[in-house]
Amino acid sequence: MSHARNVAMCLGVWLLSCGTTWGAQRIEAWSYYPVPPFQTEDVSNAGLTADLVVYLNKALSGKYDVNLVMLPKARLNKMLERGDKAFVAFTPSVVFDGPNGGSYLWTAPLFEDRQELVSRAKQPFEFNGPASLFGVRFGALLGHIYPMLAKEMESGVIHADRTTSEASLIAMLMAGHVDVITIPNSAVRYYMSTNTAFRQGFWISRQHLGEYTRHLMFQRGMEKERDDFDQIIRKMNVDPAWIGTLKKYGLEPASRKTR
Repeated sequence: MSHARNVAMCLGVWLLSCGTTWGAQRIEAWSYYPVPPFQTEDVSNAGLTADLVVYLNKALSGKYDVNLVMLPKARLNKMLERGDKAFVAFTPSVVFDGPNGGSYLWTAPLFEDRQELVSRAKQPFEFNGPASLFGVRFGALLGHIYPMLAKEMESGVIHADRTTSEASLIAMLMAGHVDVITIPNSAVRYYMSTNTAFRQGFWISRQHLGEYTRHLMFQRGMEKERDDFDQIIRKMNVDPAWIGTLKKYGLEPASRKTR
């Protein structure tokens, strides 16, 4: 009897120690952003996305067990198309038909972002509409769309040298292979807050390529999960813990006007 009691007590302690995940619904958080601020360390996947997963697991403890999965964009698209159940972290509002498009389920925004134009400080470029990029060596990310330039890029009057990462774009700009590149403001703010060479060596155009917000985007049929997470997202912009997390990366929470 004593032995049985000991076993029961040990099991009870073990169950309590697993309380954050025992009985919780496992859900994957997909990310196709292996770049700062979303990923700042390759091996551990440390960065803003990992910090978000930690925050959500704490906020939804016992109900959901969120696991970060890094995916190439092409594979993520195929998994979405076949209906795999998950959410995509920090999805821009300008892709996948947007929050009002009906294709997927979106939460309230996590923060605002925009598409910046970055050039060398010694040869600054100022954007004054699509025509200002005619004849300019322009660097952009492979597979990304830029609505403000879509017509001119499709017709060929604006040509973009494409690459697979923001690090490659910055290297191309530093080497003089392109005159201007476009990267998100979230990346610019991270580099500005952590890299003196970036602050001193690059120029940010006063006019950008457009604003958007970043959200959690859920697969179709996940209304309950979306609603549960959305309740947390809507409170995060006033939570000192989340505000402190964003501040580490030079970012700010979504303003009330976008929520």
